[in-house]
Amino acid sequence: MIGLAPSFTAMGRGNQFREGTPDMTVDEVTNSTKESSRSARRRRNREVAAAKDSSAAAQVVRKDRPAPARREAPAGKGNIITRFLRGIANYFTSTRAEIQKVTWPTRAESLRLSGIVLGVTVVSSIALGILDFLYGELFRIGFNAPVVFGVVALVLAVVVIGATWITRRT
Repeated sequence: MIGLAPSFTAMGRGNQFREGTPDMTVDEVTNSTKESSRSARRRRNREVAAAKDSSAAAQVVRKDRPAPARREAPAGKGNIITRFLRGIANYFTSTRAEIQKVTWPTRAESLRLSGIVLGVTVVSSIALGILDFLYGELFRIGFNAPVVFGVVALVLAVVVIGATWITRRT
């Protein structure tokens, strides 16, 4: 196994490369490792460059400035009140720095996504209302005629057993 660091072992005739040729000396192994690591490094650099080119379209838009560094006082300085207040100040400072890094959606994106959320909420509430109405009617009819409960229970059992059988078969 040729890795970043060559692995040597004593095999009777001095130090030799473990998975290399048994006749290689330490100098030959070092030179071959340097050559292979250079070519491997070049190959990796080419692959990374190709990957960067292909993923350039999928990159997130970032600001052209780095995030401000976090300034913290050395631990244990000051009394308990100043350390507590310093901790709160550091929290708000780091929160502000993180908020500045956020890429906020445009007004059009916000309206579109809000519309989607409202639409899904309305459809879900209508579906739940219909189910509530149907189950309420089913129980009202079932309490007036108990045979209905037996028929519904039998149909429900057949559906559940059939669905289980079909899913386990495939």
